[in-house]
Amino acid sequence: MTDWAAFARGLAAELRSAPDSTVLVIGESTKPGERRFAQFLKTGTVVSAELTGDEWLEPAFHTDADGASAITRAGWHQPDEAHMGNWWIEFPWSATTDDYQRLAAITVTGLRDGFGIESPAQLVYRGWVERAGNSRLHLPGLGVADEITNAR
Repeated sequence: MTDWAAFARGLAAELRSAPDSTVLVIGESTKPGERRFAQFLKTGTVVSAELTGDEWLEPAFHTDADGASAITRAGWHQPDEAHMGNWWIEFPWSATTDDYQRLAAITVTGLRDGFGIESPAQLVYRGWVERAGNSRLHLPGLGVADEITNAR
């Protein structure tokens, strides 16, 4: 998939239908320190999301001032200790369809405009359900490859 709008639609739909205790990580398939990512957690009380903070990235991959401004304008909260140095946002349970669409849109802004990732084709995902023994999630609606199986 190379279309950010289609990726956002797929992300919103997959997150909305994912079961409670879902963990989803979407990022570049590169080595640690170069891997910019978004991660999501659904619990019975909140839907939370984070974008990689600079402290986890090699200096060449740090977010520049324009990127940080785009992330902030989109609605992400500044990295802090409580969120392991990552950008973050939370939606109360139970998130609405509009909430999931907004979350997907600001995730695209973070990955594309904040981090400078050119296309969703550069992304892979890993998803699992904690309450189901960390069973893997197959999320074809994302349109990006599963990090483990390489299936779309």
